[in-house]
Amino acid sequence: MNTKKWQEFAEHIQGEFVKKSFWHTSKVEKNYKGNRIVFENYTTGDETSQTCTKVTAFLYLKKDFIFQVYNSNFFTTIAKYFGMQDILVGNPEFDEKYIVKSNDGFKIKQLLRTPEVRNEIENFKYIYITLSNSKTFWNRKAPENLYELCYNTQKDIKDFRELETIYHLLTVVINQLQEMYLIED
Repeated sequence: MNTKKWQEFAEHIQGEFVKKSFWHTSKVEKNYKGNRIVFENYTTGDETSQTCTKVTAFLYLKKDFIFQVYNSNFFTTIAKYFGMQDILVGNPEFDEKYIVKSNDGFKIKQLLRTPEVRNEIENFKYIYITLSNSKTFWNRKAPENLYELCYNTQKDIKDFRELETIYHLLTVVINQLQEMYLIED
């Protein structure tokens, strides 16, 4: 999305537009319950470079908790046969459609058994959402408890409704993490 569109989107969601700098592309930031959510583009560095959109919420967690949720496919079926982790959450349709990885099986099941979280994930045809520990932040060592809840795409999203849907997914996950007493006050 170009600079003008990011500015329009910032106004649309009542967020803050951050101008492009030498090291960073233009982006939009929005605060949700004390957590910064950033909408931005990045370009893949391979031969056929592609602009992609990612939406990241920066969270401070009380306990170490990481996860990945993404669509199952032919290759993941083979990988599971050879031992790749796939945590089953107890919903057969969901378990068949998605790969779930985490360092805490109990917490991820608690999160994904919440109907609102599961329904939001199922709204997406393709999904790749992660919660990971930030090792560095702006080339500095990040605080131990800083985590990134991130939705990555393989395309440049220009549709405001699609970006709002991703934002809603992240806010639903944040709400549930708060219900689980994982996010610092």
